[in-house]
Amino acid sequence: MSETKANSTPSAAVHDSRPVTYWRVEGSLLELGAMRPVGFFTWNAQSFSERWARRAGMAGMALARPFAYMASRTFATRFLHTLLRGTSRDRLDLLGEEYFQYVLKPQLRQGAVEKLRAALKQGERVVLVGQLLEQILRPLADHLGVGCFIANRLEFRDGQATGRLLDPVVRPRGPLAWLASGALDGRISREKLLSQLGWKSAAFLDEAAETAARPLLPGGRSVALFGDAPNVKRLAVREILANRHIMLIGVTGFIGKVWLVDLLENIPNIGKITLLIRRNRTTTAQRRFEKIVEESPTFDTLQVRHGLGLGGFLKEKVEVVEGDVSLPGLGLDPATQERLSRSLDLVVNSAGLTDFNPDLRDALSSNVDSAVNLLDFLRKCDHAGLMHLSTCYVVGMRDGCVTEELHDNYNPANDPAFDADREIESIRDTIRRIQERAESPEITKALRRQALGRSGDESTAPAAELDGVLKRNRVRWARNRLVRVGMRRAAHLGWPNIYTYTKSLGESILARRGRDLPVAVVRPSIVESSERSPFSGWNEGINTSGPLSYLLGTNFRQLPSNARKCLDVIPVDMVCRGMTLIAAAVVNRSNARMYQLATSAINPVNMGRSIELTGLAHRKYYRTTQGVDSWLKVKFETIPVSKQRYERLSIPMQKAVVSGINRAATTLRMKKPPLARAERDLNRAEKLIELYEPFILHNEHVFECENARLLSAALPVDEKGLFDFAPEAIDWWNYWINVHIPALRRWCYPLMEGRPLEARTPRELNWSTTPQQETAMSRSAGGTTSDPLWRSS
Repeated sequence: MSETKANSTPSAAVHDSRPVTYWRVEGSLLELGAMRPVGFFTWNAQSFSERWARRAGMAGMALARPFAYMASRTFATRFLHTLLRGTSRDRLDLLGEEYFQYVLKPQLRQGAVEKLRAALKQGERVVLVGQLLEQILRPLADHLGVGCFIANRLEFRDGQATGRLLDPVVRPRGPLAWLASGALDGRISREKLLSQLGWKSAAFLDEAAETAARPLLPGGRSVALFGDAPNVKRLAVREILANRHIMLIGVTGFIGKVWLVDLLENIPNIGKITLLIRRNRTTTAQRRFEKIVEESPTFDTLQVRHGLGLGGFLKEKVEVVEGDVSLPGLGLDPATQERLSRSLDLVVNSAGLTDFNPDLRDALSSNVDSAVNLLDFLRKCDHAGLMHLSTCYVVGMRDGCVTEELHDNYNPANDPAFDADREIESIRDTIRRIQERAESPEITKALRRQALGRSGDESTAPAAELDGVLKRNRVRWARNRLVRVGMRRAAHLGWPNIYTYTKSLGESILARRGRDLPVAVVRPSIVESSERSPFSGWNEGINTSGPLSYLLGTNFRQLPSNARKCLDVIPVDMVCRGMTLIAAAVVNRSNARMYQLATSAINPVNMGRSIELTGLAHRKYYRTTQGVDSWLKVKFETIPVSKQRYERLSIPMQKAVVSGINRAATTLRMKKPPLARAERDLNRAEKLIELYEPFILHNEHVFECENARLLSAALPVDEKGLFDFAPEAIDWWNYWINVHIPALRRWCYPLMEGRPLEARTPRELNWSTTPQQETAMSRSAGGTTSDPLWRSS
C-alpha cells in the first residue's frame, strides 16, 4: 500500500477564506530545470555501487529525455523520476533540504523574494507552484514564509520511493518558456496555471496543495484491552499524586534526574520526594544532590521557573536521605526506616549498574540484592507500592513478540531445571571460591612473578611498593575472572551479557517474593536523548547508542547488522511520562505487574533505517564544517552488511593486514611499528561491534507496550499534553537528525574523545530561600525574574 502525506491538502486551504495567489517558482524566483535536482539525489546515494548505477541511469536519461519531452512533458517528468526508485524518503528529505540550502538558496533572485514577501505582508495567501519535488520545495516555502505549495510528489512504499509520481503531475512550463523568464512577479492566474500544467479540473489545485510544515505523524492510535491488564476507566495523575510521598532511588542516573524534574514541574502539588543517595568516600548524600542541581542542565527549566528561589523550592519539596539500596534496610538508620515506612506512598527504584559486563559482585549487589532489600523494606511499610525499573532486554537471545508478562524463573534457554534462588546462591558460591583462590599461594606466587617482571629479583623492589602492586594485581585478577565466569554463565542460559542476566534474576525475585505486594516492573528499551523535556536534545554520559553512532560518523563503512531487525530506541522524556502514569496507577492500586516502555511494536525503526538516519545526521553536520576530512566523511556512509561480508572486507580483514605490516616492521627491527595506533583503533572497534552484536545483528525482538498505552488512554483531556505516552507520534527522521545525533555530539562524543564538555558556570543557589521570599525579592527587583545562568539548546 502506498504511503501518503498526513497533511497534504486542501486542509490548509479550506479553513482560510482569503483568495489564493498562485506564484510560479520557475521564471521568477529561480531558473531551474528538472534534471539537476534529480542528478543531485542520484549522485548522493548511500552506497558506492548504488551511486554509480544511478549515475549510469542519469547518463541514459540525458540521451532519452529530449525524445520523451517532445512526446509529452508530463511523460518526460514521470520518466525522469523513475531514477529515484528505491531511494528512501529519509534520504530524499535530507538531500532536499541540503540542495535548497547549498544550491538553490544562493541562486534566489532577491527582487522576486522581496516582492513575494511584500505580497505576504499585504495579506495575500500565496501558494508556490513548482516542478521540483516536495522535498526541495518545502524548505523553499519555509524559508520564504509561505504556508502552502504545489509540487511533484513521489509515491512511497515502506519508506522507499517506487519511482512513480502521484497525480496530478506538475510538468515543465514549455520549450520556449525561458524567453518569458526574468519577471520578478511570479503571480499567475488560476486559468493560466491550469493551462500550463495541463490539468483539466481546478479541483486538482486544492488536491495537490501541501503545507510547508513537515507532516506530523498521527498520534492517539487506538488501544484495546486484552488479557489480565486492569481496566482503568480514568487516571487523573495530578489528583492521584497530590500530597503523596514518593521515594526515588537512582536520582544520580540519567532517567532519575529527568523524572525528578518532570515531577516537580508537572505535579506542583506533590507532597514530598525523598531521594535515597549513596554517600561517596568524601561526599555526603546531601552534597551530591546539591552538586547535581548546581551543575546539571536538567534543572535549567526549574531555574527559569523559580529563579532565586530554586534552592528554597527544592528544600521544601525534596528530602535527601543517605542510604544504599544494596544493603539490608536500604542502608537507612532505624529511625529513618520507621519514619519513612509510615508516610511513603510509593518507592521508585531506577538505580542499577548498567555496564554490559561488570564485575559479577557489583552486578549481583546492584541488580539482585537491591530487589531483595526493596521487598523487605516494602513489607515494613504501611501502604507503599513499588515501581522497579528493569530493561526490555532481559528477554535475552530470542526472537518474536515479547508480551508484558512477569515470569518467575525465566531464562531464555528455557531450562526447566533453572531456579532463580539456586542460581543466585550458585553465583555467591562462585564469587566466594574465586576470592579464596585469589588469596591462594599459587596465585600469589604467579602475581608476584608478574609484578617483578623479567628480573625476578625481589631485592631490587621496595617491599611496600611490591605489596601495593601485588594487591592491585590480585584485585584485577579476581575481577577479570568474575567477569569471564559471568559472561560464560549468561551466554549458557541465553542472555547476551551479565547486565541482562542479573537484571532478569532481580525480576524473578520480585515475581516470586512480591506476589502479594503492589509491585510494578517497568522495562524501558534503549533510552536515548530527550525529545522535548527537560529540553530538546538532553543526553548524559556514554550511553547505549553513543559509541556505535560515533563509529558510524568516522570513515567506517560496513556494519554487520540485520537491516530488518528493529532497533528499539525511546526518548528519555517519553520513558518518564510512562513512569508517571505507572506511578499513579500503583498508588491507585490499578496497575499491571509489567510495563514495557518501547517503540518496536507501535512505531518501529529497523537497523537499516537507523544506520541510514545516523549517516544522514553526520552528513548534515559535516556539510557545515570545512576541510578535506569533513568532505571525505560526507562521501563515506556506513551501510548494513552481513557478518560474512564484514569479516571478509571490513575490520577483521583490515586488522589482519595492519597486524602483518606491524609484525614485518618488528622483524626488520624498526624502532616502532608504523601502524601501531591504527591496530589499536581497529581492535577497539572490533570489540565494540562484538559487544553490540546481540542488539544489532541477532535477536529480532518486538516489545509490546500496550499496558502503558492503556493508562495513557485513561488520562483526562487536560492532562494529555503533559503525561501522554504516545510512541507512535515520534517522527524518527526529525528525532534522529535534528535531536538525537546533535545531542550525542554535544553531550557524549567529547567524553569518548577525552575532551571536556562545554564550560558551564555552576548554578548559584540559596538553599535557605523559600518560594515566598523569592516572590518578595522579585517584587523588590521590579517584578522581574533573574535570567538563568545556563541556556539550553
